[in-house]
Amino acid sequence: MRHGEALSSQQDPERGLSEAGKEKIALLAQYLVKENIHFQHIFHSGKKRTRETAEIVAAATSPDIVPQKIDDITPNSDPVMVIDEIESWDEDTLLISHLPFIPNLVNMLTSQNILTSSISFEPGAIIALERNPAGIWKITWSTSPSELT
Repeated sequence: MRHGEALSSQQDPERGLSEAGKEKIALLAQYLVKENIHFQHIFHSGKKRTRETAEIVAAATSPDIVPQKIDDITPNSDPVMVIDEIESWDEDTLLISHLPFIPNLVNMLTSQNILTSSISFEPGAIIALERNPAGIWKITWSTSPSELT
């Protein structure tokens, strides 16, 4: 998932979520609840905007989960650094990060050029991946706050 709409660095040097960003993430979180989507783990990059996004989604979908910061998922991180960790996950996990990290990670996992697909990478976009028994990742669905309004 990409974090929600952030404030400019002039408005907030840490670039937390804007009020509109918080509202749109809350809308997306309610969609996830309606679709009965819950997570056993929620990870974020540690930047304020991803932490706030994680907290909003966790409160709605998985209130017993405390979102955790993990390294190597910042905007310009190399997805190779987290592939082994991701490959070891066997529970529904939400990873909240940034551009260009998210599309680069999805491209690497699925061997697809999703930048030329119809998937949106606007703030708050979420892309669901599933690994089949052969270990091959595929995109199962995606949505974004603008698709829900």
